[in-house]
Amino acid sequence: MLQRTRAEQVVPVYIEFVQKYPDFKNALDENPDKIIELISRLGLNWRAKKVIELLDALSETDGKIPEKKGELIQLPGVGDYIANAFLSLHKGVRAPITDSNAVRIWSRVIGFETDGELRRRKWFTELCLQLTPDEEFRDFNYAVLDFCRTICKSRPMCKKCPLNTLCKYFMQK
Repeated sequence: MLQRTRAEQVVPVYIEFVQKYPDFKNALDENPDKIIELISRLGLNWRAKKVIELLDALSETDGKIPEKKGELIQLPGVGDYIANAFLSLHKGVRAPITDSNAVRIWSRVIGFETDGELRRRKWFTELCLQLTPDEEFRDFNYAVLDFCRTICKSRPMCKKCPLNTLCKYFMQK
């Protein structure tokens, strides 16, 4: 639900979703149009349809979510970022977060050019993996996401940033 949408917008829809569908079976038994109607409030109607496709795919495994990246990315709507986030944040597997937030923070701090596809480039994924610690990677990944939400935003709060003495972006301002 968070794809291309701010968390503040997603929270009410997410809460309503988990209240209506507390487990996989409840969502499976629902009329797909009702799920689409609920998720479509966030915009990007294709996202709602991906949820339906994902529910259909998971119905074949009785709701069991795969625990290997190769199997996860075979699911509708699941790419590298979602697979890595799921593994890192929920399954205790060291995996890098490689979303637009990671692009923003690392390109600013390290000082490299970006484009809309950077998060998908192999060298960037490898960089994020090198930056992700072997221990406490879950906390690190949450910290990167939170840091980008609160400090290193589209309009960064550079003067409050604890990394500003290292940050190429700040030094060039």
